[in-house]
Amino acid sequence: MSEMIVNKLTGKTSAGDIDVVSEGGNATMQLQQGLCKVWAAHVLDAATSQDTLNVSSISDTGSGDNRIYLSNSMSYANFSVVSMCSEIGNNTNPRNISLHDTASNTYRIYGTTPAGSGSSIGSHTAAFGDLA
Repeated sequence: MSEMIVNKLTGKTSAGDIDVVSEGGNATMQLQQGLCKVWAAHVLDAATSQDTLNVSSISDTGSGDNRIYLSNSMSYANFSVVSMCSEIGNNTNPRNISLHDTASNTYRIYGTTPAGSGSSIGSHTAAFGDLA
């Protein structure tokens, strides 16, 4: 087994272009295209951050409604966000979630719990796309 220890990867032809050969060896993709650019784990009801990557802040914009602000903007407003949410302490009971109002430096997330449950909502989101 080989080991490579580096602090920085730079493409030979263009600094930002690093190609990775597919598992079958018949295709290549750019490494940076496949990386997650944003990660946020937080409590929706309180906009309390538990863990983040490339997030400058999270604001509470209503009941179960948060806006995630990015530290580094995406180059295009229609980047991809994947998400899930559930009641805190009850991971077997997922709740609805929707994303809207996407801009290059922010996105919004909304989750709900059953009426009268009194539970807090935990949310996990990841965003993919090109950084500006």
